[in-house]
Amino acid sequence: MYICIAKIAKNSMFQKGDKKPEASGRKEGSVNKLTKTVKERVLEVFNELQDDPTANMLNWAKSEPTEFYKIAAKLIPADINAKVEGKIIEVIVPKQD
Repeated sequence: MYICIAKIAKNSMFQKGDKKPEASGRKEGSVNKLTKTVKERVLEVFNELQDDPTANMLNWAKSEPTEFYKIAAKLIPADINAKVEGKIIEVIVPKQD
């Protein structure tokens, strides 16, 4: 049995261009549960590998510096706001989860 998606879309409750209802969906900036779970698991494995002197990240970074810096560059916040007052520099880094 085949269903015409265009027909379903025409009969759906929301039409293209309609605003989404308030308080619907995830809150802005919230992390997807699967993404959070994967990140947590990767961090667990990473921490376990650091205890192994033959498989830790420092050894890998020394043997593959280009690959290490590719990853490190992605971890640096993309936008940094700085405010200069006299000789004091205040740097505000966006919060990352």
